[in-house]
Amino acid sequence: MNLLFESQGGTNEVRLLEYPDMAEREREAQAATGSASTESDVRVENEATLERLAKLATEEQLEQAREQGREEAFAECVKRLREGLEIERSAVTHLCTSFTQERKRYFAEIEGEVVKLALAVAARILNRESAMDPTLLEGVVRVALAKLGEPAGAVLRMNVEDEEAWRVAMKGTGLRVEGVAGLERGALQLEAGGGVAELGIAAQLVEVERGFFDLLARRPA
Repeated sequence: MNLLFESQGGTNEVRLLEYPDMAEREREAQAATGSASTESDVRVENEATLERLAKLATEEQLEQAREQGREEAFAECVKRLREGLEIERSAVTHLCTSFTQERKRYFAEIEGEVVKLALAVAARILNRESAMDPTLLEGVVRVALAKLGEPAGAVLRMNVEDEEAWRVAMKGTGLRVEGVAGLERGALQLEAGGGVAELGIAAQLVEVERGFFDLLARRPA
């Protein structure tokens, strides 16, 4: 700063004087300093604002990322749950199908065994009755003769022990009765027209068994 010293009245008092433009320059310097300070404050404030905005943007992005993560996790859980349900549903369907098949097979086997058991019981009863009454199947023989129409030349064979009983039963029919030692008790063979028909108890039971199994095969599932 340029200063001027002035002496007053010949005294030793000295007064400091300034050039006229010195005050103006000082004010300009202060104004410039204040302006610089203001710009600095504004810059700092702007930077702080930008930092806050960046922080808010980051927090918003983080929240969006968390929300997206939750949605993706929920979607994945739903997907896995559906896949698990589909697997369980398929397993249950397979078990039901297997159970149905096993049930049909079981009842088919049981029914077959029941039929065989019933026939075995019937065979024992019929054999016992046949031993008591050799002509137990007389009705079967007469039905067969009726189908032949003309019994001439026809021969009825049975066990030799039952020959006499059958001879009496078939008297007047024109049917020749012949006892054979090799035939089992209860067996009957009707020979006519070059063919032989089994009419005994065993043959009748076979026909009954075949009829039972035919009925079982036609039974609704």
